[in-house]
Amino acid sequence: MNEIEVTLTGIAHLGEAIGKYNGKVVFIPYAIPGETVRAKIVKDEGDYLRAEIIEIIEPSFFRENPPCKLFGICGGCSFQHIAYSYQTKLKEIVVMEQLKRIGGVENPEDLTNLTLKAENPYNYRNRADFSINRKNLLGFKIRGTHKFLHVEYCHIMHDEINKMLSILQGKTPKRKTHNITIRYGINTGSWLIQPEMDTKDIETGQKFYNEKLLGYEFIISAPSFFQVNTYQAEKLIQTVLNYITKDDKTVIDAYAGVGTFTVFLAQKAEHVIAIEESRSAYKDAQINLKDFDNITYLCEKTEQALFRQDINADTIVVDPPRIGCMKEVLQAIAEKNIRKVIYVSCEPSTLARDIKYLREKGYKLREIQPIDMFPQTYHIENVALITLE
Repeated sequence: MNEIEVTLTGIAHLGEAIGKYNGKVVFIPYAIPGETVRAKIVKDEGDYLRAEIIEIIEPSFFRENPPCKLFGICGGCSFQHIAYSYQTKLKEIVVMEQLKRIGGVENPEDLTNLTLKAENPYNYRNRADFSINRKNLLGFKIRGTHKFLHVEYCHIMHDEINKMLSILQGKTPKRKTHNITIRYGINTGSWLIQPEMDTKDIETGQKFYNEKLLGYEFIISAPSFFQVNTYQAEKLIQTVLNYITKDDKTVIDAYAGVGTFTVFLAQKAEHVIAIEESRSAYKDAQINLKDFDNITYLCEKTEQALFRQDINADTIVVDPPRIGCMKEVLQAIAEKNIRKVIYVSCEPSTLARDIKYLREKGYKLREIQPIDMFPQTYHIENVALITLE
């Protein structure tokens, strides 16, 4: 039977609601824990099922009408149907479940703070990566496919990016491409639009743009990473700084990027060692950090730099990509007995995995602070404070 009735009892780490049917776990996108739904089974994976909603029999108190007409078609958002206050609660549940199941942390609810919510749960993104079709229309891909979806307005993009999206519709790129990137400095009004477009209306093809965080200006080149939520990035930096004390004389900033943590760490510590393998970010950082004489910046892979004998510290800040830290990074931290680890993560499952490794090496998870960098999506940023016992 393809159609089932199921009551949802939990949330999975990719944002799908989960329930049980005939002893199997069922994953259903765009449902909410507490709801009873009629659903169609779309895939039987053996020990679990994937299904899609046909009818909501008993809706959640937290269900809302999504503002975007493309919600559920475009795969960019997963939570627009959920009241924002409950989105952040669900994300906290995911963090705690990952810590318990993967990290082996007992009673993670005692260590997990309430999420730092966004004042702007819509129109917050400072970066858009659009697809472009043969008619030079801009849009995204339909969820789960490579099919083009024309987009006239994106509810999670900053309004200035939506205005630029309207201007660029139908304009021709000067080189053949399937993608256009728009980046906007929310606190500076600076733009980066790549590639160069065949238009005289606006400037395009910039090599870099500028943005300010906590009053400090950064230059960011086209290939360099920068947080997509400027508003919440400031809370993220402040959270990290709150864990730095006067005893943290030498601090390593691993995966340092263009220096967004480094700048502020250098104002609290005697010496900061920044490590970043991206050549583009390294070049940007040379400009961003030029006013400081207590920073050593290494353009190397973190897993290589940490094994250098002349590299040691009281504290390390790590902000790895979604895949988490390389095992060699964690090994070096443990071998050097770095007493404090401030771990910034955008993926709870790999954070939990790395916490488990450090716990096995004598470290203890003291606190975890979720920060909602990505409202309307299932993604959640966390800052974990981990110390040697």
